[in-house]
Amino acid sequence: MNRQMNTTGPDRLHSRNSLRQEDPHQARQDHLLAVQQAATSLQAEEDGRMAPRRPLAVYYGPGALPTLAKFARVVVQPGHFTPEKVRWLQRRNVQVLAYLSLGEDPGEDAPWHSGERNPDWNTALVDAAHPAWQAHIYNQVAGAPEYDGYFLDTLDSASRNLRQTRAMLRLVRSVRHWAGVDSYLLANRGFSLLHRLRRVVNGVLIEPLSTTWAGSGQSGSYRIHTPQELHYTEVLVNQARRHRLDIYALDYADTPALRRFAIERAADLGVSTFVTNRELSLPGGYTRVRPRELTGAWRKK
Repeated sequence: MNRQMNTTGPDRLHSRNSLRQEDPHQARQDHLLAVQQAATSLQAEEDGRMAPRRPLAVYYGPGALPTLAKFARVVVQPGHFTPEKVRWLQRRNVQVLAYLSLGEDPGEDAPWHSGERNPDWNTALVDAAHPAWQAHIYNQVAGAPEYDGYFLDTLDSASRNLRQTRAMLRLVRSVRHWAGVDSYLLANRGFSLLHRLRRVVNGVLIEPLSTTWAGSGQSGSYRIHTPQELHYTEVLVNQARRHRLDIYALDYADTPALRRFAIERAADLGVSTFVTNRELSLPGGYTRVRPRELTGAWRKK
């Protein structure tokens, strides 16, 4: 779920200390690997060759199994995939993660709704401490045992007050217990919580890392982050690296130039990014590339 970048508040304060704790050797290794993967993938697309398997896809549409099979790990909406389709991907060595929103609810009025809403997605912010909400989440986890893990979305919604923060921490730990120690848990942001969850989740997705869809409701446009936002997401990468978590990125684009900017900047930061549209309806991501367009253009002058 694409959200406006917040470069202030608890995430920002905690991140300043994280920048000083980064392991420079690990950062360098991640950078070299990501640059190599990005260069190989982009060159393969330009040459019309088969690109190597990519690390992560985030796809909220139905079907498209052959495309998803090109990724090592995929995030999908459980309602679109039967157990048979999940197993089809798993037989091809794809780890399948089910989308799970822990802080917001798109459904009708329910006792766990807090009375606040996210206008961009018309979802209700929830009371993460409400027993009925916890039971609702348990039923989703228990009802999808075929998945290899879960993509934990809307964690940032809990940062509005201390009570919700504590409740969200307990809920994520409960998901780990319900899913089992072998399940892969990928947090979508939630950086104000990660120092308490670094031994609970396996990885973190930084959304968006470099390019975003900015607007309100259905009105908006794709753009590159501001310089302040680019600096902030670099700080987040360093914080996640300090916590020794797997790091992924998600970016949004509608032109080859924006896509290339996102991929090259992610590689320079030592991470991989999946570039897609706001609706996350492209199983292979946004893939139209014009050779060598915008190469290196993102770098600071």
